[in-house]
Amino acid sequence: MVQPVAINETTMLRRKAAVVGADVADDAILLDIDSGYFFQLNRTGAKIWAFVEEPQTLGALTDRMAASYKVDVDTCRSDVTEFVADLIERGVLEAE
Repeated sequence: MVQPVAINETTMLRRKAAVVGADVADDAILLDIDSGYFFQLNRTGAKIWAFVEEPQTLGALTDRMAASYKVDVDTCRSDVTEFVADLIERGVLEAE
């Protein structure tokens, strides 16, 4: 596992190169080729995964998710930050 990292609105997020994904209905299945671990993402997690196909900041990702789900930006920021931090800790996303 990767050490926890502090993230904020300007943190650049990108998919780890060794992680491949497949859409399954509204979910996504990810495989970390390096570790052999599989991850299943629900509909919301799959949307986040799709949005980080191209590297972007946490702030931009939050804005896209809030607009997509028509929710309060502050609430969305908290939820997205928590989810993204978990993906970083698991080594699925990289942050810089």
